Amino acid sequence: MDSGLLMAFIPTFAAVLALPGPNAAFAVGQSLKYGIRKSLAVAVGFMLATCVHAVIVLSGLGVLIESYAGALEIIKWCGVAYLVYLANKSFFSKQGVTVVSSQTMTVRKMMLSAMLVSLTNPKALLASLMIYPLFMAGTEGYVLQAVALVMTAMFVSFAIYAAYIVAAYKLGRSLSRSELASKIVAAFYLGAAGLLASK
Repeated sequence: MDSGLLMAFIPTFAAVLALPGPNAAFAVGQSLKYGIRKSLAVAVGFMLATCVHAVIVLSGLGVLIESYAGALEIIKWCGVAYLVYLANKSFFSKQGVTVVSSQTMTVRKMMLSAMLVSLTNPKALLASLMIYPLFMAGTEGYVLQAVALVMTAMFVSFAIYAAYIVAAYKLGRSLSRSELASKIVAAFYLGAAGLLASK
């Protein structure tokens, strides 16, 4: 793959992911609730969802999905409902975040939840539909370029959301034993649901 195109793809894709949205809000909420180590599963989940979006777009299915906007709308509202459910669960938690974090969500469930949030976010799929084709050169092999873009996108995705998780944890450590922390986590989930609903 053309190295110049790949180097241009990295900051472009990173800028799209770094914009605060449902994924970022979910990553921050999980980090405040479960800490850095466990919450890195969220970054892995978003990375895998990035791979799924890329495969959908680069395999040509993206064009088909774009034709059925109603299906995207249903998927989006499922994601909103899931985030509202998580917000409700956190808001009514009587325990501080540190106590809750010990058993509530397994790493596997956290990773799958992150994938669900990302895959129900139409912004992520639409951004993929717009970005990937811009960085494909007609003179080179399609499969090689597609693999290079997917691997790069997965790396960028993990790095961006891991940075959100680390930053949120460092800023939120002072709240970790307070019942107020559960309310803050709930607010992040509701914020993510609102952002997703507005897309």
